[in-house]
Amino acid sequence: MSFLENENEMVIDTTYSEIGAMLVEDWVNANLDEGQLFADFRFAEMSDSNYLKGRFNLFYDLNVGDQYYLECEEE
Repeated sequence: MSFLENENEMVIDTTYSEIGAMLVEDWVNANLDEGQLFADFRFAEMSDSNYLKGRFNLFYDLNVGDQYYLECEEE
């Protein structure tokens, strides 16, 4: 049993959102420590968007076989 079971759902949801924002900020900053290309790669890699993956490949002029190339279906 968790102490949260007796707490207001709005308070819990707000806290989850705050924690999520902090975790994303930490994740982005950790990726940026490795450089902008790597940070962009991790962002696009985590996305379900073929559009973003394609735009990433285009922006960095990546082709199949390149280290950071992301496989994506044409949209």
